Amino acid sequence: MPGSRPPIASTWPQRYAEPAAGVACSMCDKDFTAPDIGWGVLLKRGVYGNAYLWRAGRVRGYVVVVWTGGHVARLTALSARQLAGFMAEVTSAGRAIEAHYRPVPTLNVSLLENDIPHLHAHLIPRHRDEPTPERAPAFAHLEHDHQEEDGIQSDAAALRALLAYTEATPLATPGDGPCGDLGAGGSAGPDGDERPTG
Repeated sequence: MPGSRPPIASTWPQRYAEPAAGVACSMCDKDFTAPDIGWGVLLKRGVYGNAYLWRAGRVRGYVVVVWTGGHVARLTALSARQLAGFMAEVTSAGRAIEAHYRPVPTLNVSLLENDIPHLHAHLIPRHRDEPTPERAPAFAHLEHDHQEEDGIQSDAAALRALLAYTEATPLATPGDGPCGDLGAGGSAGPDGDERPTG
């Protein structure tokens, strides 16, 4: 056929082609009932996602909100109610970041779905002393190195207070999707809102 191009080989890992095909998920392997998942310290256990103060990187106040309602790879897999609930929790975490780390010129929120195919939102406060304020922070800046543990614990305590942190009980029966038991997640959400399966 004139003008047709040969197919281009994908450089994406296989887990993106079939994210629900029973492939192990490094986020689903975490215990979402625990106060610390290694990557980050729990700030708030929500209905749809948990907020964690991340240890990695060089940006103070870097928070990740992880979907805890079973394995979901993409934001577009959520129902309208789930989307509204998850984004409300992301927004709540963002407000706490802004309140604690003032002055912060801006807050970046990213849902990239690139490295780990499990729904999570990155909340990145942009501090006044950053070297490249006009661009999104490079992930090397967010993932390389670790912050001082004393500072992490001190900031976590302040953010928990702002988020009115309370211990929560599991929402429902454990999920039985490809990620297995997520602890705080279940197969159904509030008001019988069925959780999507990846």
